[in-house]
Amino acid sequence: MAHPSHALPSPIDAASVPEVINHTQWPSQYFQHVDPHGDVFHVMVSRTSYSMLDLEPTEAGMVPRLLSAQEQPPLCQADQFLGEPNETSTVQESDFAPYKPKCDVLLVNATAHSPTGQPMQRWPVGFRFGSIEKRFHVTGPRRYTRSITTLGTLQLTEPEPAKHVPLRYELAFGGPNLIRQERLLQACADGEIGTLTDQQRAQARKAHGDLPPFFSANPIGCGRMPDAIPDAEAALATFLAGGTAQADGNVLRPAPQIEAFEKPYNGQSDYPVIGVGPIGRWWAPRVALAGTHDDNWKKTQWPKSPRDHDYRYWNCAPDDQQIDYPQGGEEVVLVHFTSASRHTGPYRFLLPRQDLQLLVRLHVGVLMFAPMNIDTVILDMGTGILSIVRRAVVRAKTDVRQLELGTWPAGTGVQLDEAMQQAAQAHRKAKGAGSHGQ
Repeated sequence: MAHPSHALPSPIDAASVPEVINHTQWPSQYFQHVDPHGDVFHVMVSRTSYSMLDLEPTEAGMVPRLLSAQEQPPLCQADQFLGEPNETSTVQESDFAPYKPKCDVLLVNATAHSPTGQPMQRWPVGFRFGSIEKRFHVTGPRRYTRSITTLGTLQLTEPEPAKHVPLRYELAFGGPNLIRQERLLQACADGEIGTLTDQQRAQARKAHGDLPPFFSANPIGCGRMPDAIPDAEAALATFLAGGTAQADGNVLRPAPQIEAFEKPYNGQSDYPVIGVGPIGRWWAPRVALAGTHDDNWKKTQWPKSPRDHDYRYWNCAPDDQQIDYPQGGEEVVLVHFTSASRHTGPYRFLLPRQDLQLLVRLHVGVLMFAPMNIDTVILDMGTGILSIVRRAVVRAKTDVRQLELGTWPAGTGVQLDEAMQQAAQAHRKAKGAGSHGQ
């Protein structure tokens, strides 16, 4: 078969692909991963989803209903965002992470609802998941303003009463979110937008250079450097509209609405970033775990990950929402994540149990179970769907012949069947013939 002219030879050889059998109804996928040392691993990932809106009684307590095969959402193929990639909050990351040393517990598309269903200025919100207990406050909209009464100085307004607050990083401390403005000013400086004169392009380069650096802990947040966004918008309007413009600073100076528990935000320059969804891949401190991608890495290590790559990079939840792999049966309690008109008081249920395992058959005839660890739990509060992602990682050097995904109870014993005995004997004979020929 002819290869495309632009195809490059792979610098890394893949492992032999085993036969993969999925005995379940759940979306699952096999792929291979190469670690920084060049070792190849077989990876199996599976997603099982349940309805948090339809709880069923069990002897242990209420559990979400397992969705039918037709209702099961697919694996997440690529990172998903609320809006423009990297300019807005991440909703979900791709399920094709090679390995997660901890379990991410994520609340996505979440909204904080006032306890009474009536507009309030501020109220507490929280949840518990196993050993995790997280509490924080939310407020109604507020912003920084300038007025004659404050002699032109910035003043933080009181929160407006609100019935609900979206729990997204845009409303947490951080920013200023200048990602869009930075991109557009760079395009103006490069002459990619409109027909700007050399002088205008020089002005665009200066405006671009005057932008403050991104706040790495939450570059899309608000509260930091309130004047930066109005100034950048005014500069952009000059280039894009062909004349001077004055941005509406009172609209462009939002203040955080998600606060640390019992620590109100009152204009502090250093304040915690509070969120319940995925942390951006390029945010601190996560990005440092990816390792050192420099010229030496390009020359000596590419396409493998850097030698100092830390697999904790693949965990995307906030640090206080990463736990040891759950086993099922953990209690989930949500406080003020649901509307008072639909449910009053804490919303409780148990994480479902599922005896999902990966049966590994080796060429030498040995069988073993590889645990399908729960490394991602996603509570989608917008759809009411609970998704549990499990993953197994097997070293390719074990010479795997077949991988079977199924529901075998923990502690299940296995025996060699006749087909496996014949396969093992044939494999040993082939190995022996090959050694005599060398």
